[in-house]
Order: sequence, then structure tokens, then C-alpha cells
Amino acid sequence: MFERYYHLVYGTCLKYVGQPDDARDVCMEIYELLSTKLLEHEITYYKSWLYRVTYNQSIQFLRRKNKTNEILKEYRLDQEENMEFNLFNHPTINQELLVIHLENCMANLKEEQNRSLKLFYFDQKCYNEIVSITGYALKKVKSYIQNGKRNLKKCIESKSE
Repeated sequence: MFERYYHLVYGTCLKYVGQPDDARDVCMEIYELLSTKLLEHEITYYKSWLYRVTYNQSIQFLRRKNKTNEILKEYRLDQEENMEFNLFNHPTINQELLVIHLENCMANLKEEQNRSLKLFYFDQKCYNEIVSITGYALKKVKSYIQNGKRNLKKCIESKSE
């Protein structure tokens, strides 16, 4: 029975999982599960039941893989966030030139981003203090700081190349 339906199970796994190696892994998981599930369930239509088990295992595999990818993605974001302004520690970038680039890039930012960044980094103000000083909404302040940092990073990197 396993050999008879293997091509269908593999095809279904490949359809949902997308990668041949991952599909083979899911097939192995399914056939390991079948030995216990066949004893637990009374099966009327084996082919449709096997399809449902295959579908569920494929989706479960994708969820596990997605969680792993999210964790890796979050780790990469943390690393980028921590490394974002470490241009000052870069051995090949002239420090004086970097300060000049920083000033030029700050001047090119939108007024809201520039003001929020200066208050946050130079004056060491928290979000709520920036809201009370500028009158911007809290979500806007967070957005201005995040977008301003990203724009500054792009600008500085482009000028230091």
C-alpha cells in the first residue's frame, strides 16, 4: 500500500512544500506516522484519508519552517539594528569625512525625521518627550525615527563608497 500511493503522496508534498528535498522529508514523516495512525483510525476511503494526512503534514512542515525563518529573520534584524551605526568603527572610513557625510545627510532628511532624530539621539529624549516637544503623534515619532535612521544609513553608505 505504501508503494502504491508513494507517487501521490510525494506529488502532494511537492505541491505544498515546493522543494524536492523538503517534500521527501515530509513523505518520510508521513510514512512514519501511518504506522501508528492506521491502527488508531477506522478508514473508509484510504486514498482521500491519505491525502488529508499528507496535506496536514505538509502544512505543519511549512509552519515549522516558517517559525524557523521568522527566528532567523528576527536575528538578522537585531544584528542589523545593532550594527547600523557602527560605520564609526569601520577601519577604512575616514572619521572626519564620515562626520561631514552625516551632517550633509541629516540636512537632506525630511524636517520631521531630522528633528525627531536629533531629539532622540543627540538630546537623549524618549518618545513621549519628543511627542510633547514636537506635537507629533507617538506612532509618527516612531516612524520618523525608524525611517530617518534607514535613510541616514543609506545616505552615509552611498557617500562613503
